[in-house]
Amino acid sequence: MLGIMAKEIRGQYEPVAEIGVGAYGTVYKARDLQSGKFVALKNVRVQTNENGLPLSTVREVALLKRLEHFDHPNIVKLMDVCASTRTDRETKVTLVFEHVDQDLKTYLNKVPPPGLPLETIKNLMRQFLSGLEFLHLNCIVHRDLKPENILVTSCGQVKLADFGLARIYSCQMALTPVVVTLWYRAPEVLLQSTYATPVDIWSVGCIFAEMFRRKPLFCGNSEADQLCKIFE
Repeated sequence: MLGIMAKEIRGQYEPVAEIGVGAYGTVYKARDLQSGKFVALKNVRVQTNENGLPLSTVREVALLKRLEHFDHPNIVKLMDVCASTRTDRETKVTLVFEHVDQDLKTYLNKVPPPGLPLETIKNLMRQFLSGLEFLHLNCIVHRDLKPENILVTSCGQVKLADFGLARIYSCQMALTPVVVTLWYRAPEVLLQSTYATPVDIWSVGCIFAEMFRRKPLFCGNSEADQLCKIFE
């Protein structure tokens, strides 16, 4: 695993376009120069100590790599892990995932009125829950489920993305209330209570409703406002 973490990304992947900018860095669409296939590069900045990368980060990446061998149809594949030292105190870890052209948010925006047929919603939800069950059975709480993290291929296959990354991002912190996007955040997270896998099920419910409505269910502009909208 340490050998994988030490690999340099430079020269192996050619960035093609910027996909998006998140709280933890920029995501790029890139070309694998060996296979010619497109991939998604997600950069994570990790604080290092005198012993290098924290053991917790190495464990989390090892877990993500282990899940790759199960080849679950509803989980985006982690294809490679590369690391490069930025400073004495920080290392950039780049996670290389298979690339899917659209997420659920984009998919829903393309749907003409009156919206998705019921059978299509049932099919998407079945795949969505199958992937989430797999994560939970492997002791992974996603913690940031939202339409942007649910990928939909051109043939309608659902793939969960960004699972486990919140734990890597916050590897030296306790579980924090800021990890889940506000509109899909469970009440126990908003109330800063203890939480586990049920927070993902709350997010599933919000996304399920959004498939019918084609707009978010609870659009709070602050944590307090979000709670008010939920209680209403």
